[in-house]
Amino acid sequence: MILEIFSKIASESLLSLYPVFVKHIRLDIALQLWSRFFTYVCISAFFVDWSTIATHLFSKTGLALALVTILHVFSSYKGFLELESGIAYTLFYTYPLLILWMSGEPYQPPLFLAIFGIFLLCSPQLLQKSPQTSWTGYVMIAIAAITEALIYFLVRNIKTENNWNHVFLSYFWGAIGLSLWNHPSIVSLASRTPLSQAFAINMVIGLFGYLLRFFAASRLDPGIYAPLSYVGIVMAYLYGFVFSGEPVTWVKLVGTALIIAGAYGSSVSKK
Repeated sequence: MILEIFSKIASESLLSLYPVFVKHIRLDIALQLWSRFFTYVCISAFFVDWSTIATHLFSKTGLALALVTILHVFSSYKGFLELESGIAYTLFYTYPLLILWMSGEPYQPPLFLAIFGIFLLCSPQLLQKSPQTSWTGYVMIAIAAITEALIYFLVRNIKTENNWNHVFLSYFWGAIGLSLWNHPSIVSLASRTPLSQAFAINMVIGLFGYLLRFFAASRLDPGIYAPLSYVGIVMAYLYGFVFSGEPVTWVKLVGTALIIAGAYGSSVSKK
């Protein structure tokens, strides 16, 4: 159990760097998506069980996982581009609540602390009357949260002890489609620094972040997995402060504390 919990915390700490990466890398979104899908497939291909891949690559669950992953990555990148990094990641982290709801788990009372904390963190952005406020960003993040919850259940339905199989199945079809779509741009930018940076970042942050997340998702119950996901919110604000100079306010501190309290309380109640 300790290893699974550590894997979940480590995965959230890595993956919460994505809002910073998406905003600062000098590539259009199509090439950012391609670099992620291509990297994940190329690396995971060395470690998969090909018999498992052959079983699931064309199965309903395998195809559903690939389709949901494409929608998830696109919507999350768009949301991260449109919204302030910390707020976008906070909204995205409604997905553990969706996991609990979809799994039929009864809501534990402490989770309402997390809900209030999310509202508190979002309220300054939601209330401001600014042309920079993008409802498209909010819709994209909502889609990203829903699809992340769906990925959790799809991964659990593909029974394998080798989580590289989950990575490969999630990204293979998207890598094929995006390679065909972006072929001219890929050829022209093959040796450029931004594309090389995108490959490196996706390899370190994304690939191992998702491998650890899949490891935890296939082994932890929803009542434990979901609350631990809120670690990502804390890390997103920390990264926003360190890399983008985003201010740390009392509203953010109180909201984050409520989310941590809600997550911890729910974990204890589950036990």
